[in-house]
Parts: sequence; structure tokens; C-alpha cells
Amino acid sequence: RDGGAFCVDASFAMPPKKPAPPPVPPPEEEAVEEEDVAPVPRTVADILTEFYDAQPNDPDAASESLASALEIDTPTTDLRNGSRVDFLVNTLVFSRDAGFSLAQSVYLHAVATALLETAADAKMPLEKAEQRFQHALVSRVTSLPSEGHFTVDDIKVVSHHFASGFFTHWNLFKHAFRNEQKVEQHFVVKYLETPFAFGKLVDAYTEESWEAKKIRDAEAAEAERVRLEEAAKLAAEETERVRKEEAETQRLAKETQDARRRPKTLDEAVEHAVREKLKLERTALEAEYGAREEQLLLKIAALEAQMK
Repeated sequence: RDGGAFCVDASFAMPPKKPAPPPVPPPEEEAVEEEDVAPVPRTVADILTEFYDAQPNDPDAASESLASALEIDTPTTDLRNGSRVDFLVNTLVFSRDAGFSLAQSVYLHAVATALLETAADAKMPLEKAEQRFQHALVSRVTSLPSEGHFTVDDIKVVSHHFASGFFTHWNLFKHAFRNEQKVEQHFVVKYLETPFAFGKLVDAYTEESWEAKKIRDAEAAEAERVRLEEAAKLAAEETERVRKEEAETQRLAKETQDARRRPKTLDEAVEHAVREKLKLERTALEAEYGAREEQLLLKIAALEAQMK
């Protein structure tokens, strides 16, 4: 006690606290592998929308993209696939220009595809194909405008388009899609010579260096001319030497052959002399008669000239 106050030491009042245990880390979550999401296939409406967006800027690229999306292979080299793409593109362009909606264009695209299938069917006559086409349009006729349907006026426009673009050329489509077509491919390689790039101005000659270069070029040309003349002279001398050697060889061969032909006995000498004499006489007679014949021909020609 101190003045009626009661003090208690805190160290004796409460026992010391134990250190708190370290916090337990939460269990690690196992990584969940994300499954590959299969791509959503595009619908015909998506394909046609993409075609309509690209067609005004680049019609060829739009047609190529449409063929790829519809899985029509090699339309530029396969005549049948090329006709298919052209027919479908013409149908889509007609639908857009006629002011039809996207749903109506999708249906007309399906109608065009079905018409090509009828053209490819060997058992399908023209009358039955027309009936199927009329049924496909009649089933979509409505009195009031609605999505994907057509009014009576729309049906008239569509009928006229397919009548003039497909049924008028039925035999042509039938022949193209029912008969195998032969494809001939020719490859031509053309080489284009590109011009050389101009040199930089800093690499150009000065007037003094250009004049010196012309003098060097002239001296080099003169030296080349002299070299060619000397080479030609040496070649001519070599040709003459070879000719002389061949002539000497022929002369020696002739002498050797003549030596072999010389008669060895008196009889052979007489026979050889007679033979040589006859040869000379024959040559002289041939020359004499040839001269006489020529004179006679001249006289005959002169007489014929006088008679005319």
C-alpha cells in the first residue's frame, strides 16, 4: 500500500504470451489445362457478308475468297469449278443489285447451288429441273415482306434472272457438269532483262581522268589489234607450212609409186611404152575430135541463124 493505492506488477499479473505459430500457407491450386476450343464454323450468311464487303473493292479477290470458303478447289484451272464460282458470284451480285436482304441472298445462293446439282444429275431432264425450281420459289412466297421470303414481284424478278441465265443455257450447263473435261496445261518461262542501276555521282570520272581513260582504252584496243594480226599471220604461216609438208609427202609417195611401176624386163618395158603411147594417142584424138565437134556446132548455129 502506498497512500491507500494498490499497485500490481503486470509481469506477475499475466503469464508471458507464447509466440504465435507461423501461418500455414494455403494449398496451391492445381493448374487446370484449358481445353482447346474448336473453331466455330462459319455460316453461309457469314461467308456472303464477307463477300459483299470485299466485292466492290476487289472483285477478283472476293471471288477467290468465296471459292476458298465454299471449298471449291482450283477455279482458275478447273473449268467446271470455274463455271460454278462464276454462276454463284453472278447470283450474289444479282441479289445485291436487286436490293434483297442477306437472308434472301442466302436462300438464292442455296437455289443456285441446287440448280448446279440438277445440271450435274445425268437422270434429271429439263422439265423436272424447272419444276423443282418453281417449287423452291413458291414455298417462299408471302403476301407481306418478311425475313427470307419473297413477294410476288420479287419472284418475277428472280424467275427472269434464272430463266435467262441458267435455263436458257441448260444444255451448256448440262454438258459442262455431266462430262469429263480434258485439261491441258502449258507452262511458258519468260526471262526479263532488268536494266542496270546507275552509278553514284561521286563515282563518276573527272574530265582529266575520262580523257586519260579514253587514251588507255585506245592503246589497249591497238595492242589487241596488233596481237590479233600477229596471231593471224602465225596461223597463216603454220597453214602454209603444213601445206608444203603435205605436198612434199604426196610428191615422195608419187615417186615411190612410180618407182614401183617401172618395168623390170624388156617385155615389160615394151608393153609399158606401147600403153603410154596409146594413152597419148587417145588423148590427142579426143582433143582433135572435140575441136572438130565444136567447129561443126558453130557452123550449124551460124546456118540456123541465117535461115531465120
